[in-house]
Amino acid sequence: MRQGFLEVTAIDVGQGDATLIVSPEGKTLLIDAGGLPHWMHSSFDIGEQVVSAYLWSRHIHQLDAVAITHAHADHIGGMIAILQNFKPRELWLGIDTGSNDLRELLEIAHKLKMQIILRTAGDEFQFGSRTRVRIFAPQRDAATHSWRANDDSLVMRLSIGDTSILMEGDAEHQVEQRIALEDARASVLKVAHHGSASSTIPELLKAVQPQYAFISAGFRNTYGHPRREVLARLAASHVITYRTDLTGTLTFYLDGQSILTSFPALH
Repeated sequence: MRQGFLEVTAIDVGQGDATLIVSPEGKTLLIDAGGLPHWMHSSFDIGEQVVSAYLWSRHIHQLDAVAITHAHADHIGGMIAILQNFKPRELWLGIDTGSNDLRELLEIAHKLKMQIILRTAGDEFQFGSRTRVRIFAPQRDAATHSWRANDDSLVMRLSIGDTSILMEGDAEHQVEQRIALEDARASVLKVAHHGSASSTIPELLKAVQPQYAFISAGFRNTYGHPRREVLARLAASHVITYRTDLTGTLTFYLDGQSILTSFPALH
């Protein structure tokens, strides 16, 4: 932790997402927790053996909040271990899709007496005294979840002073088109869906105008993420882009005026 900075650390969880946010005052938020797809039939628990190990190495023993962007295994598969090990005070959720994995998580959260908070487009609130959060998706009036879980993604911007980061989850082009119509400017962009070709549309990049971007993806993953056309769009927009598959865990520090980068993360 660096005093006075908003820290954003992309934890290297391979083909998945897990991002640690630390406010200037030391409040902690974990957005997603990595995980392996069910078809792998693996007993390796990324939440326990990777994310928890990283948090403990940082001397973090409780989280103020966790956020689940959407109910895909590479985002929530590691969250059970996180809830049990770090007993967050709050759990943020965009849409309750009713999936079995999400239902199990919510049951654990209820047993641990966590406050479960639904976050939808238009919500604005403080996380600590200096960090502002604005929710861009999912839509507030969404009565039911989309048939594509990626379109349910919780999308948020965290800001301190004149610097900010837009966290997209796995949002795809339909969601990005809506976001592009709003004031979505951000200094740093967490590239959606691990650099899939279905995201990071030109309209979004024009609206966000990021200086930096990062992509969380597994080394030589079977999906071909990040896709060349996405990297080309970022380069054409003059965005300095980092990737966990090449650098491992990486960190941005925002102080309201400037941005520092570090990888591996500074403790």
